Amino acid sequence: MKVNRPAPDDLCVQVSASPAGRRPHGRLPASRHHQSTGPVQLSCAYVRAHAVELAHFVGAGLGIAALNLLLLYVFRTRLHWPDPLAVTAMYTLGTLPHFVYHRWITYRAHERPLVPQGLRYVGMLISNFVIMQVLVALAARVAISPYVAVVTSTGLTMIGNFLLMTHVVFAREPR
Repeated sequence: MKVNRPAPDDLCVQVSASPAGRRPHGRLPASRHHQSTGPVQLSCAYVRAHAVELAHFVGAGLGIAALNLLLLYVFRTRLHWPDPLAVTAMYTLGTLPHFVYHRWITYRAHERPLVPQGLRYVGMLISNFVIMQVLVALAARVAISPYVAVVTSTGLTMIGNFLLMTHVVFAREPR
């Protein structure tokens, strides 16, 4: 018996129905049918369905990360602030352009109510801030640069932030 396996180029093909006959969560377009859907196919389909949002998210993220590192440098070396204060100020100043850009450009959610989005966004930021402060404190205890801790924290929270902003903070339908 011959088993039809997808070609390597087909690994990122979306399956139109789950075993229960329903489409998986999210806005994944149906394109081809396969008997099994593996994590690679679902991941690729998710990335394709959210490609524009991902591109904007990454671009804005890189810009905000550069701004944050510049602010951290200024607060630490020019103003001689202690690391917890410098990180707090850096993080606070970076959130405004981050929120505005994602609300208006990445998710085009500016026509929906601001307050619920803002509250969900603040909840996400608080969890990110706690992660960043913990990593900066740990870095100080083991004599690692706070810049390394900030970059590490950013990397750890990126995937979660994209998922939260896409499906919770700026979601088209209330969850």
